[in-house]
Amino acid sequence: MKRSLLALAIAAAAVLACCNARADDTPSTQPADPDIGRLRNVDIDVKNHQIRVACEALNVHMPLEFFCVVRGGPEHEAVLRTSARPSLIHFGLLALGLKPGEPAHLVESTRTWFPPTGPPLKITCEFMMNGQKQSIPAYRMMRSAKTKKEMPPMSWVFDGSQILPDGRYAGDLTGYVVSIVNFDLTMIDVPELASNANETLEWEYNPDLVPAAGTPVTMIIEPAAPEATTQPAVGKPADQYNPGPGLGGGGGP
Repeated sequence: MKRSLLALAIAAAAVLACCNARADDTPSTQPADPDIGRLRNVDIDVKNHQIRVACEALNVHMPLEFFCVVRGGPEHEAVLRTSARPSLIHFGLLALGLKPGEPAHLVESTRTWFPPTGPPLKITCEFMMNGQKQSIPAYRMMRSAKTKKEMPPMSWVFDGSQILPDGRYAGDLTGYVVSIVNFDLTMIDVPELASNANETLEWEYNPDLVPAAGTPVTMIIEPAAPEATTQPAVGKPADQYNPGPGLGGGGGP
């Protein structure tokens, strides 16, 4: 029932956005195509099972907690920023037939932390760099802060953020779009327990594959290939895991 209400709320938000769109709104990421649904800064290509989100590159020199955030959000910890509302991206994923899972959470009865769950997602970025069009898997745009090696291949999961008690979509308030460490209010997260405590952060942006700050980037989100499965949700006892301040310890709206 909770997820059904969530779907209805996101659908309503998207319909309102379409009705309120003006001719001078930010242009969509693709030329006119009757088969592609267009929301503000988000294109929904149901035929090709893709969501295309208009973004912009950031070149931050801080450990990363996110791959993408909303403009004005925690940009100092992300690779990309976007003016798209997370609730509209969520709506697009619903339109592709995906059902959100569940963010990282603590089961109080057993005092056990469980990682995010949901349909696995592939994220690719398209942009111009050195005069050529690039198409780069999102994970390659990050590297180890210690070894400088690229992040290994991975898939994210559509965990769906949360509807707050007052009916608002949490992702719209926090600006959390795609995380690389766990936050209970993010929309897309990694399928494992990854603490957001500062001392555990290990990734930075990859200057070899991320274009200059301000470069337009199209973030393409689509279902991962069938072989891109995620591990079963195995929990960790609360006394053996420090989730960091963004999970049950603040950091929300």
